[in-house]
Amino acid sequence: MASEQCGHCGGWNVELRRQITSSGINQVAWWCTECDTWAVSPPKWLPQRQLMRIDDIPIVRNYSGAMLCIICGKPAELHHWAPQAFAALFGDAWHKWPTAALCPEHHDLWHKIVTPILKGIVNVTPSR
Repeated sequence: MASEQCGHCGGWNVELRRQITSSGINQVAWWCTECDTWAVSPPKWLPQRQLMRIDDIPIVRNYSGAMLCIICGKPAELHHWAPQAFAALFGDAWHKWPTAALCPEHHDLWHKIVTPILKGIVNVTPSR
């Protein structure tokens, strides 16, 4: 149990849970077991390097394979044209901008070209 209180119902039964994105990536955040939702909205995903055994964390949502990349047809996830990292520039409506289904490779390529100042996107080479 976490020391955090649920932002929705005010309950204290908050535990780590994970969801698997449509491209197969694990995301972990605090989940309220009283109201069955993420304790904070939008969820604050925890860095996986801080988690000891991700496979031991129960899955609450599994979207793997639900979306295919609009470029290559591989498993993808929804990509926001206005990145959350730039929410301060786009304002509270950053999530209302258009989206596209992109696989991790094409997602990274988009960031390398359009938002090269974001950390973690380096040495991306497009496939042919």
